[in-house]
Amino acid sequence: MEFQQLKLFLAVADALHFGRAAQQVGMAQPHLSRAIARLEQEVGVRLFDRTSRRVALTAAGERLREEAIALLQAERRAQEAARAAGQKRRRRLRIAYVSAALYRALPAALRSLSASPEPVEFALHEATTNEQLALIAAGEIDLGIGHPPFDTHARLASVLLANDRFDAVLPADHRLATRTTIRIEELAAEPLVLFPEAQGPALYAAIRDRCRVAGRVMQLAATAPRLHGQLSLVAAGLGIGIAPRQSRSLAVAGTVRVPIKPYPAALVLPLAALYDPRSRHPALPPALAALRRAVTTRAGGTGDGNRAAAAR
Repeated sequence: MEFQQLKLFLAVADALHFGRAAQQVGMAQPHLSRAIARLEQEVGVRLFDRTSRRVALTAAGERLREEAIALLQAERRAQEAARAAGQKRRRRLRIAYVSAALYRALPAALRSLSASPEPVEFALHEATTNEQLALIAAGEIDLGIGHPPFDTHARLASVLLANDRFDAVLPADHRLATRTTIRIEELAAEPLVLFPEAQGPALYAAIRDRCRVAGRVMQLAATAPRLHGQLSLVAAGLGIGIAPRQSRSLAVAGTVRVPIKPYPAALVLPLAALYDPRSRHPALPPALAALRRAVTTRAGGTGDGNRAAAAR
């Protein structure tokens, strides 16, 4: 079995059509059909169910598809590692992150890595946690920074960096805006401005549960995918929002932050580093260490007591 055979197999597995797959790989359909037939003969099982109307993967084909993707990713990693060693080029780390990572963890880690004796180059882009999981599985990023919970497995490892708490954010002219603290029961009685449920289903459910415990049905006034958008809607008077404590440097005119007290233990925003444990990227271990330092080091030694912990 050769890498080229696996690439042809994946082309058919993705297209589920020999004609379209042949066009994608730039070869005649009969040659592609013969190549797949030879591969099936080598592995000793049928990989596709073929009829005049459809092509479908067999159970064996589904399993080979998973392994083929992993093998081709490993081939690409090996090539990149060899090129990096041969050219002695600076290390380049591909990082995806959720917006909460920008409050402190990511900027501090990047600053530390840039100042190291062996500087690291970065390719950065924002992505949801679910998008990051797909990018790691496809070998398209080296490191993700996202929100648990998510399923870990042999090809995904995570390091819990912090569990942040929330402040209530109110319109400046709200009747509760002059309070020094606000109770969760008071929040539950107000219309809320939140993120879309699909963006953070676990946290969304925790907020809804806190309203239910308070004897209220959660009132959703509006949603926005980014915190700045949520705070702008709060400033417009649409409702009350919540914002991570680490985002206190993000101020929007017309809003007031009020600490929630007593604080419900179940209402936390976890932040974790995600990566493929098989990765041999030389910059990955120092990047993980820099992220841990970033979330455990506080200016003046103050903070909310976030702890870094390994989770596999």
